[in-house]
Amino acid sequence: MPIILRSLLLSRLLLTLALVFARPLWAATTEADRALSLLDYVAVEYPQFVRDGEVLDPDEYAEQVEFSGRVVTLLKALPPRPGHDTLLRDAEALAARVAARADGAAVAQLAGQLKQSLITTHGLVLGPAAAPDVSAAASLYAARCAQCHGAQGGGDGPAASGLDPRPTAFTDPLRQSRRSVQALHGVISQGVDGTSMAGFADIPEADRWALAFHVSRLATDQVVVERGRALWAEGRGRDRFRNLSDLVLATPEAMTAAGGADQAAMLAFLRSEPGALTMGGTAASSPITRTRSGMQASLAAYEAGDASAAYEHAIGAYLEGFELAEARIDGVDPAARRRIEAAMLDYRNGVRAGLPLAQIRQRHDAILADLDAVESRIAGTAPSVQGQFVSAMVIVLREGLEALLVLAGMAAFLVRTGRRDGLRHLHAGWIAAIALGVLTWWVATRLIDVSGAQREVTEGVTALLASAVLLYVGFWLHSKSHGQRWSAFIRTQVSGALGRGTLWGLSAISFLAVYREVFETVLFYQALVAQGDPAPVAAGFATGCVALAILAWVIVRSSTKLPLGLVFVVSSALLAAFAVVFAGRGVAALQAAGRLPLDPLPLPAVPWLGLYPNVQGLALQLGLVLLIVFIFVRNTRSGAAAH
Repeated sequence: MPIILRSLLLSRLLLTLALVFARPLWAATTEADRALSLLDYVAVEYPQFVRDGEVLDPDEYAEQVEFSGRVVTLLKALPPRPGHDTLLRDAEALAARVAARADGAAVAQLAGQLKQSLITTHGLVLGPAAAPDVSAAASLYAARCAQCHGAQGGGDGPAASGLDPRPTAFTDPLRQSRRSVQALHGVISQGVDGTSMAGFADIPEADRWALAFHVSRLATDQVVVERGRALWAEGRGRDRFRNLSDLVLATPEAMTAAGGADQAAMLAFLRSEPGALTMGGTAASSPITRTRSGMQASLAAYEAGDASAAYEHAIGAYLEGFELAEARIDGVDPAARRRIEAAMLDYRNGVRAGLPLAQIRQRHDAILADLDAVESRIAGTAPSVQGQFVSAMVIVLREGLEALLVLAGMAAFLVRTGRRDGLRHLHAGWIAAIALGVLTWWVATRLIDVSGAQREVTEGVTALLASAVLLYVGFWLHSKSHGQRWSAFIRTQVSGALGRGTLWGLSAISFLAVYREVFETVLFYQALVAQGDPAPVAAGFATGCVALAILAWVIVRSSTKLPLGLVFVVSSALLAAFAVVFAGRGVAALQAAGRLPLDPLPLPAVPWLGLYPNVQGLALQLGLVLLIVFIFVRNTRSGAAAH
C-alpha cells in the first residue's frame, strides 16, 4: 500500500472519531437551518395566496400546507432544550392556522415569531464569518440563476416558462420587503422542496452569502441606497446594525415598521456594501465584534432561563471570536488579553453553575467593557509590517516546535540505528497531515459550516490519540534502552525490513503530531492576513519554516554523536513527555468545546507544557506521569537484572 495512502487512511479514522463527538451538534444545526428557511418561506409566500380565508392559488396553498407541516417534523428531530416544547406547540399552531386558511398577516407574524424563538431556543449563530464581496456575485448570478430568474431578477429567464411554480421575481418590492438575507442564503444553500429550486451546495459558503446579498438588492432603487449611505456616514443606525447577524436577519418591512424609511434605506445600503459595518469597511464581522455579539446572545438566553443555550453562545463567543483576536490584542495589551480570557472562563463557569442573573450580568458587562477598551486601542494602532512579520514567524515557530521535536527525535532514532528506510514513512505522515489539515480548513470555511466547538473537538480527539500513540512508542523505546536489549534489537532488525506495525506507528506519530497543529495554525494566519498586508505575513511564515528546518537538521545531526543507548533513553523520555503535554491539550480543547466538565483551580496556566488550571486535565496528566515513572522504573530494574 502506498505510504501516503496509508497515512490518509489513518486520517480518515481520526476524522471519524472526531465526527462521532461532533455529529449531534452538526445534525441539529442542519435541521434547524432547514426549519428557519421554511418558516421564512411561509411568512413571505402565504399572504400572497390566501386572503380573507379564500385560496387564490390551490397549488401554492398546498405547498404552504406541506411546508408548515414539515417545520413541525424538523423541530421534532431537534434535541430537547428548555423552551423547546413551547416552540413545538407554536409550530403545530402555525400548521393548524395554515390548514384553516387563517389571515395571511397573522400567519406571517406567527411564522416570524417562531423563527426568532427557534434562534434563541437552540442558540443558533447566523451570518457569514466575514463580509462577502457583493460586487463579485453578479457574474455568479448570471451563470447560475439568470437562466430561470432572469438577467435582472424578474423571474422571466429563458427556462421560466416551463417551470411550475414559476421562479421567484426578485424585483417584486412586496415579496422582497419580507425577505431577509439569511432566508435567501438558506434557499440558495438548501433549495426548496417540491420546486425546481435546487440547493447550490457546490458553491463555496462565502460565495453563497455574496449571492444572497446580491439577490436581496435587486428590488432596491439606487436612490434609496445612496440615501442610506448618507445616513450611515452621519453615524445613524449603528445601534441597530451592530454586526452581520443583525444585518442578515433584518427585512425592509420590519425596518420600516421600526424606524421608518430612513432605517430601511440604511438596510438597503448595508446590503449593497456589508463591509461598511466595521471601521474602514473592510473587515466585516471582526473577531471582537463576534465576541461581543456572542456574549450578548448568551446573556439574553440566560435571562430567558435557557442556561444550556447561554453556555453554547459563550463558547462560540470565545472560539469564533476572541481566540482569533488574541494575537492582535497581545500586540497592544497582553495583560488585557489574559484578563478577558480569564473573565470569559469565569462567565462560562458561572453559567454552568447556575449563578443568579445579577452576577452573570455583572460578569458579562465587565467583559464587554474590557472588549470596548481594547478595541479602541486596536483601532488607534494599525498593524505594522514588522509586527505582522514577527507575529507570523512566532505562530509557525510556536505551533510547529512541539511537532518538530517529536519528528526530529524519531528521525534521530532511525538514523542512529541504521533504519533510514523508515524515514519515508515518517515524512509521509507529516506531509499527509499538512495536506489534510489545509483541506479540512478549506472545506470548513468554504463548503460546510463547522463551528469552533467542532474544531476544538477535532483538535482534542487528535491530541488524545497522539498522547496514546506517543506513550506506547515511548514505552517500547525505553524497554530497549539497556545495552543488551538495544544491541539485540539492532542485530535482529537492522538487516531486515521494518515490520508493518512499526511503519504504521511511525506514520501515526508523524501524522498525529502535525495534524492537530495545522488546522488551528491556518485559522490564526487567516485572522492575521485580514488585519493588513499579506506580504509580511507570508515572509514571516517562510522565515519560521526555515528556522524549523534548520533546527530539525541540527537536532538530527547532533544526535548521531550520542551513544546509542542514550538515543533510546532520550527518545523515549521525549515521547513520554509530549504524551503528557498532548493529553493536557486534548482535555483543554474538549473543555473549550463544552464536551468535558471544567472545575478550575487557583493556579497559573502553562500552555506550552499543556498545563491548564483545572481538576480534570491535571488529574489525567498526574496519572500519566505516575504511569510513566512506574513503567520506566520497571524497565530499568528489568534491564539491570538482565546483566
